[in-house]
Amino acid sequence: MIMMGYLLILLAIVAVCILVWFLRGRSSSAIPALKRRYGQLMRLSGQQADRSLQYQLQAARKRYPGHSEQWYLEKIIYDLERDRR
Repeated sequence: MIMMGYLLILLAIVAVCILVWFLRGRSSSAIPALKRRYGQLMRLSGQQADRSLQYQLQAARKRYPGHSEQWYLEKIIYDLERDRR
């Protein structure tokens, strides 16, 4: 009976670790894609897009502190797409 409890706890810990690993891998691969999307929306060359994006990220970090880099990129892209409608 006690052994079953330990087994369930172990399985729960493993499940949480797998979920965290999956979510971290997904978000880190999303960042380069979001940066490319920004460059496409702005129609700028690589260096120009990078400089422009850094400026936008600084402004977003000041206005909305405490978020992840992915969140800031998604917000910047969302605002660009919204303003073009």
